[in-house]
Formats: sequence, structure tokens, C-alpha cells
Amino acid sequence: MSGILSNIHGNISFALNLHYKEMARLQEQAYTGSRINRASDEPSTAYLVLGLNSQKRTIANYMDNITDTMSSLDIASTTVSNMVESISSAKVALAGVTDTDGTVARSIYPETINNLLEDLVLSANWQHKRQYLFGGSDTDSAPYAITRDSNGDITEVAYQGSLEDRDIEVAPNVESSAFYAGDNVFRSNDRGDPEFVLDNTGAAAGTGTASVTGYTWLTVAAAVNEQQTITITGGPPTSGDINIAFGGDNVDVAFDADADAVRAAMESMSSIGVGDVTVTGTSFTDANGITVEFTGALALTNVAEMVVADVDLDAGTPAISTDRDGGMQLSIDGGTAVGIPIGDKTNVAVTNPDGKVLYVDATNITSTGVDLVNIPGTHDMFNTLITIRDILKNENDTFTSGQLNTMRDNSTEALDELSGLLSEMTVSLGTRIGFLQTIKDNLEDMKFGVEDEATLLQEADIAQIAIDISRRQALYEMSLSVSGRLMSMSLLDFIR
Repeated sequence: MSGILSNIHGNISFALNLHYKEMARLQEQAYTGSRINRASDEPSTAYLVLGLNSQKRTIANYMDNITDTMSSLDIASTTVSNMVESISSAKVALAGVTDTDGTVARSIYPETINNLLEDLVLSANWQHKRQYLFGGSDTDSAPYAITRDSNGDITEVAYQGSLEDRDIEVAPNVESSAFYAGDNVFRSNDRGDPEFVLDNTGAAAGTGTASVTGYTWLTVAAAVNEQQTITITGGPPTSGDINIAFGGDNVDVAFDADADAVRAAMESMSSIGVGDVTVTGTSFTDANGITVEFTGALALTNVAEMVVADVDLDAGTPAISTDRDGGMQLSIDGGTAVGIPIGDKTNVAVTNPDGKVLYVDATNITSTGVDLVNIPGTHDMFNTLITIRDILKNENDTFTSGQLNTMRDNSTEALDELSGLLSEMTVSLGTRIGFLQTIKDNLEDMKFGVEDEATLLQEADIAQIAIDISRRQALYEMSLSVSGRLMSMSLLDFIR
């Protein structure tokens, strides 16, 4: 009897607990409005919902990236548009320059260009959210380094940022440039043939491809005598000779010969006459060696370099170096001067202090002077304005009115080139912003779709829940009633 009652009690308790848990679950769904409140409610559906929620977060991250990128691009677009206006102001200032302007009036124009230059450099180094807009992938450092003279005027603006744009992922497998490399934005890259603007020395473009950009100043200086130095490195020797060859002839000179002995030996060659060389120095083994300056019939000429060779030296090696090219001297922007060669003059390489080369055809150079060389299609905004400002200053009346007018006209063309470059960039930025807006709209639609799908999987049917709760309530109450009757039975009920 006790076993039967125990079983009845256990079954009743199980049934009541089952109905209670189900009612609690239904009431929770009714309260939250969600059919799935924990993974155990419906594991397979919960897995799908978790996947959809993850996808929604991913889409939201992409949309945040797009918002940040569009913000940066919008500011960059505004900055570039303002730069276009600054270039237009520079063109207006150039157009206002006339031969009849007084000293005070003329001084206004370079000051105007200088102020525009300061504004443009400030804009190129602009930050948004502590990131430099035009530093490319390097957004932590100012992209442009500025060099000033003792008066505080800008003399050089050098790009030191990254040459690669910084791309941001804005959609699966889709990237967009958010920060552009300034050197690609503010510098033209469509190299043309060099133009010698003033054409006052006879210099012309050589056959090689120049690496200098924008404007460069070519200086043709007066001719000088060539100097070459002979040394013996290593050793020092205690015996032997050095063979010196020049112009199809050669001569042996003792390793310990002094300057006079070297001069006498060289003058004995058929290619060098008496008085055609001046020799200085102590000996070949001295740190400064023996220096030969070509004079007389070879004066002011870019002669061929001598050839030296070892003749039974017991130690050391002879060497030759050209200390200074002879003839008229060519240099650009204060770089190392080179002489005009005796032979082929059509492609003389002249190097600036930065190692960039201008190839000059020196065939028709007839006079000294300074010429402005324009490399169309390579101008950068800042150094072009620096050149224009310095031209307008015309300190010490370096240029005639006619030369100033010629350079002014050429400078206007350079500004047109830059204005076109910046205008194209403005259009490109606007197109990029529109493209990103389209992607953002598409992602927004995708996000709504994912949310709807997750909602359909999760959302509880309140009407059905009400019915289920009523049904469970009825079953619960019936179970209570039955259990009450069963638990009230006694032994007498069974005997009867």
C-alpha cells in the first residue's frame, strides 16, 4: 500500500512540476515577446539567430567604417576645393603684375603669393580626428616638412609621408581609400620635355629623361681650368714608376717624383705642350697627391681624364680623380658644377643637391647666365609657388622686364596645370563619397533584412502563447484537483 501511494505522489509531483515549468516558459515569452530567450529553448533556431546577430554586427561595423571614411573624404574634398580657389587667387596676382608697377606695388605680389603658400601648406598638413588627411598610410606624422630662411619665408616644402593611400574595408572584399598620399594629390605626374623659359644661354634639352621636377634653375658659369689629382693609395712604395697617359701619348714618372719632375715629364708628351699644365703638390704618396691643372692651350677646356697605371711599383696602387671639370660650368639649383665636354655635348648630365638629373644639350651654349627650366607635367603646388614668389621678388633686378613677363606667362601655365590637377581630385573625391553612400545604403537594406529574419525567428506569437497558457493553466488545475482526490483516499476507500 505504501509503495502505491509513493508512486502516486511521485507521478503527481512530476506532472505538476512539468505544467509549472511550461507555464513559466510561456509567461516569460509573453513578458519578453521573444520565443527564444536562451539557447536551450530551441538550440537549432538559437544557432541561426546567433549567426544573424553576428552578421548584423559585422554590417554595423562596415557602416561605421563608411561613416568615418566619408567624413574624412568630405573634409579632404573641402580642403582641395579651397586650394583650387587659392590657386585662382595666385593666378589673379600674377595677372596683375605690370611693367609700370612701382616698387611698393611690386612688393605686394610676392607677399600675396607667400600668404597663399602658407595657407596651402597648412591645409596639406590638416588633421581630422588626429589623423593627417594627406599622409597616405602614415596618418600619425605631418606629411610635409617645411624649410624656412632667416626671414621666416618658406624655401622648400618636402613630402615625407607614405606614397601609398590608406585603404579601409567598407564591405566584404571591398576597400576604399580614406587617406590619400599627398604627393599623388598635389603633384602632377605627366612628364613632358624640359622647356628653357628664358633661352638666354643657348642651353637646350638633352636626349636623356630628366628626373628633376617642376621648376629648376640652370646656371651657366664662366669657364675654368680643369684640375685632376694623381695619388698612390696603399704602400707607400719604395721603387717603381707610374705611367701617365693623355691624348694618345704616355710617359713614365718615378713614384717619388716632385711637382716639377711630373710637369717636365708631362710636357714631354706630344699631346701636352710646354706651359699646358701647372703641377702642384708634394708627392704621389702624400694624402693630397699631385694636382695637375690644365693651362695654356688646354686652359678653360673640359679635357679627357688622364689614365694612370702601375709600372713595377713594389707597393700601392695609382689612382686618378677629376677635382674640377674644365670649360664653362653647368649647375642646377646650387648642385655640383660640371664642365661642357669636348666631344658629344648633346646630353650633359647636371645633378642637383638631391641627386636629381637634368640632361642639357650644351652644343649651342654661347654665354653665361641663369635660365629657368620648366618640366611640364611634374609641378607640385608648393615649390611652384615658391619659385613664382622668388621670381616676383626679382631681388637685385636679376631679370629684365621682358624676362619677368616671359616667366610670368609660363608660371600661369604651371598654375593652370595644378588647378586642373586639383579639380580632377575634387571630382574624384566627390565620386568616391557617392560610391560609399551607395554601399552604405545597400548595407542598411541588408541590415534591415537580417534584423527582420532574426525577428521572425525570435518573435513570440502572443495570441498562441495566450492560448497555450490557458491550456496549461487548465491542465495544471485539473492535475491539482485529481491529485487532491487521490491524496485524500484512505484504506477504507480501498476496502469498500
